[in-house]
Amino acid sequence: MSEQAPTPETIGSIVLQPSGPIVAGSRGAWKLIYTVGPSGIQVGGGLRIFPPHRGMTFWELGKVTAETSRPLATCEVQTFNDAPYSFHHSQPPHIQVTVFGKPLIEGDQVTITIGERGGYSRGYFRRARATDHAYDDYAFEVYVDVLGNGARPLEMVVKQSWVELPDAPAVEVVADRPQRFHVVAKPPGGDDDSFSLVISARDQYTNLASYVGTVKVECTDPEADLPGTIEFTEQDAGKKVVEGCSISADTARITVYDPRQELIGTSNAVAPGFAGEERVYFGDLHVMSGWMGAAMLGNTEYAYRWARDVQGLDFSVVANAGTEPRWQQDLELDDKFNEPGRFATIPALERGWRQGHKNIYYRDSSAPPMPRLSIEEMWEWLGDRQALVIAHHPNCHSETSRYYAWGPQDWSTHNPRFERLAEICQDRGSFELDAVGGNVYLGGLGSSIQDALALGYRLGFVGGTDNHRAQPGSPRSALGGLDPDELPATGGITAVFAPELTREALWDALYQRRCYATTAQRILLDVRLDDHMMGSDLSSEEAAAYSASRTLSVRALGRREIDRIEVVRNNVTVASFVIGSDQTEFEYTDDEPLADIEPASKDAAGVVFYYVRLIQADRNMAWSSPIWLAARG
Repeated sequence: MSEQAPTPETIGSIVLQPSGPIVAGSRGAWKLIYTVGPSGIQVGGGLRIFPPHRGMTFWELGKVTAETSRPLATCEVQTFNDAPYSFHHSQPPHIQVTVFGKPLIEGDQVTITIGERGGYSRGYFRRARATDHAYDDYAFEVYVDVLGNGARPLEMVVKQSWVELPDAPAVEVVADRPQRFHVVAKPPGGDDDSFSLVISARDQYTNLASYVGTVKVECTDPEADLPGTIEFTEQDAGKKVVEGCSISADTARITVYDPRQELIGTSNAVAPGFAGEERVYFGDLHVMSGWMGAAMLGNTEYAYRWARDVQGLDFSVVANAGTEPRWQQDLELDDKFNEPGRFATIPALERGWRQGHKNIYYRDSSAPPMPRLSIEEMWEWLGDRQALVIAHHPNCHSETSRYYAWGPQDWSTHNPRFERLAEICQDRGSFELDAVGGNVYLGGLGSSIQDALALGYRLGFVGGTDNHRAQPGSPRSALGGLDPDELPATGGITAVFAPELTREALWDALYQRRCYATTAQRILLDVRLDDHMMGSDLSSEEAAAYSASRTLSVRALGRREIDRIEVVRNNVTVASFVIGSDQTEFEYTDDEPLADIEPASKDAAGVVFYYVRLIQADRNMAWSSPIWLAARG
């Protein structure tokens, strides 16, 4: 046993068996075989092992056992945070192995089995389950305590108690066989009315899967100009973009299928003239990449390729910390992937305070890196820059302590010049209401969207997934202790009414609040008061024309069957329309005199606002940005 302080070079080595690629979400048993180094391990020392967990990609540990090669040396095994998706990203599942009986010396081995199958005499133990997120650059984290102090109270722990083992096993997690096709019909990006189809093969966890074959194409519009079949080769890597498609009907859906491999997928509704001269573009305003730290996965380039070529989004945003040197690298990638008419990016960054988190979006890529500032200092620093600031996940906290880390949004920090939008939905669910229920899984903290509207703030609605795996549009991210396998509807994307697919047109439309949010579904929704689009803020002079009554026109094309559409006035649901199909068009007239309508609160006195809440039969939702009217001069 060495008497020198343990170092990464003296604490040993470890290998994984089997060592080959692991299928996402598969169950099995894996052995980690640790060979003791020159430092040895004293009684009470041991190992701490973290399966790969970047980007909230957790493993289920199953039954874990450990045994040593040295006679009379035994192991005690403890597992922590083993329940899937029920813990914060800073406390992932891990294993602690403690040595008892005899110390271990150089060359001894400890075999740790994750997902021990058990035997007849002991019954059947549950196997481990690998992360369900396919990625090619995972690694275990292994720490060694050679002194036996790692489990002591903090004041008694020797500084070098836990030493990280270098060259811990790396693993590749690969997608399972394809289960379905993900099909997106993208709207035209310019003057041409033709659209493109983005088709990708997905496994049961939405990973991009390997697929080679011939898909057949069918459309509800028999006059559509579409290929009859599409060939996928190995070079396509499971994804394909088909340009130059068109339909002659007002609306249509496209289905692609492979009868040999029993795969099928149907697109969102194609409706070129849905919003008149405007077009509806869909994108994710809130994704982070691995540059943000260990809790993230992937990088900015991976995120944009996923958004454009796999998810079929029209635009996307990667909002990292916005500090050097990564800020300049992100800006370069923003500009590289910003292709007018095809795909748009918006430069952005994320900042967090104890009073909540905010994202900052710029109209161009000329902004310098933002220093560390308080919220009040940030408003001054932004000055006359063209920037939008959006509060996100407003009605929850860091899942550790709202007082120690970050808490719910403090709406008293609101700046109406920059803050014209708020995130109403994301992977943690919806934040429309304060009370938990429906699609609100986290709340009760008094910082919901309706709480902000009741303060008189003019906030349009946006959505973003906030997934930590650089996959825009994907709601599969275990945030807030929520399990995406159990929740019927989470996620978030933003729909924007714009005349063309450019960064500037999208940013301008967002600034004007001509947008709405959905739970990561390409739902088409248009709500107007005569010619006033969602997001409009009518002055008392403009509102005078509606003093006696107001008629909202509503048009919707769901991704699936629409269960109902509700009209919300001043935070109160005043009408509900049962739909029962995937499309509808109707009018709602409010005959109550404008001046007599009860305000949402005393802070919003003299203002009446309306928005629409759409609920599909599968519980996915969309929310139109409000329309405000000054009820009194």
